[in-house]
Amino acid sequence: MENTLEQRLTTVEKSLRELTTTVLKLTPVKKDWRKSVGKLRDTPLAREVDRLGQEYRAQQNQS
Repeated sequence: MENTLEQRLTTVEKSLRELTTTVLKLTPVKKDWRKSVGKLRDTPLAREVDRLGQEYRAQQNQS
């Protein structure tokens, strides 16, 4: 038995209400820099960041 368009829409609306309620009850994840430390370890990007940081610090120490 096929559902009518109206029945299908009613089902979708109900599901959307349930999902919206669930999402609104969720608490946002607290951002914590400590969870990110070490994620770029030993990658070309991390090496470039280290190199540029060293150059910057060297320039600041010369002033």
